Amino acid sequence: MQTHRGFMLRLKLRQHSRSLQARALISSRALISAGAIIVALSSCAAMEPTVPAEPGVAFSLPIGKTAAINGSGTRLTFRLVREDSRCPTDVTCVWEGDAKIEVVISRSGSSDDIKVLSLRTPSNEATSGDLQIRFVGLTPVPRQADGNAPRAYVAQLVVNRI
Repeated sequence: MQTHRGFMLRLKLRQHSRSLQARALISSRALISAGAIIVALSSCAAMEPTVPAEPGVAFSLPIGKTAAINGSGTRLTFRLVREDSRCPTDVTCVWEGDAKIEVVISRSGSSDDIKVLSLRTPSNEATSGDLQIRFVGLTPVPRQADGNAPRAYVAQLVVNRI
């Protein structure tokens, strides 16, 4: 009787162990599948259309968008407007104000380079690697009548090889 009970206990433990192994296998397959889906989705996000940019030629870059600098493998993203204290068009100002933007320069194999550019000289230019980035304009220009309404900013930039 004791032997039979021990045998049954070992049999149940073995069945439980196999059940756990099967669950672990299913869980690991589910994790691998989920990982593959995440990789596929993130690669789709990386394939978002870019704005083509030729070195030495001014181009417009909407906020949140990325420009691909032709012939360099470099991507430039207009991340955000840090400041916009420019004089509204419907007001007379003593001082013209300024605008500052943040851009991210990305190159494959290198860490991202973050730069803050101002409309005012000399802070309107920055160097990253073999490129010089110049911030030449920002639209729309503020209007007092618009108050603090969100703006769909577009930066005008020029990138040169140095």
